[in-house]
Amino acid sequence: MIEKFNKLDNSKKIPIIIITAIILITIIILVSSISNNKSKYNIVKEDINKELVYTIKSTKNGRFYVNVPYINIKNETIKSINEEIDSYIGDFINEDKVILSYEYDVNGKVLSLVIKVIDYDTDDLPIVYFKTFNINLETKGLVSDEELLNAYEVDSDEVNSTIEKQFTKWYKELIKEKYINEEECDYDCFLEYREVDEYMEDIAYYIDKGKLIVFKPFNIYSIYGEEEYFDEDDFKIIIK
Repeated sequence: MIEKFNKLDNSKKIPIIIITAIILITIIILVSSISNNKSKYNIVKEDINKELVYTIKSTKNGRFYVNVPYINIKNETIKSINEEIDSYIGDFINEDKVILSYEYDVNGKVLSLVIKVIDYDTDDLPIVYFKTFNINLETKGLVSDEELLNAYEVDSDEVNSTIEKQFTKWYKELIKEKYINEEECDYDCFLEYREVDEYMEDIAYYIDKGKLIVFKPFNIYSIYGEEEYFDEDDFKIIIK
């Protein structure tokens, strides 16, 4: 019985060894992949120990905060862009009631960075701002809006139409959810509360996981209380 038990025990060990080996190989591949992704852009970095975009300055005041991004690329054009970021943020960083954050994404050879601002330090309702930078990592130059549209084979008329469709959809959903009474507030009234005069006004292009999107600022508040309906992602409208 002991001999049979030992044989059975050894036969069980073989699959366990195989499974363990597979797990170890998978872990090694994942660690190697992560390491490669981190070092992939080291050749262009100013500081290889930091991310491609990192927070160079951070302040906090209760629920309000400012995180200042820095593009970690050694290049004179990028240096100018970082200076432009400092100048742009300078308008907000000394205010008491501001939320300023950023996010970035790398798609192929394009680095997209968006700076998002919610300014509560106003006499009325908070104001939302978006500023984006799309950078060609090969040339270290800015990618223009026209170049982005050409790359995705769309034009400004299509962008305008897509934004209009999204606002129309929101209006219909707000009526359906009984936030808005259509007889009291028609579509023009809805846009007036959103403070939207032109769909293309103040938009900022960004590439998010391969998708061309625009950040479109608008006011979420009105007498109807529909600010509960909107969330942060609604400022991102997918173009293509």
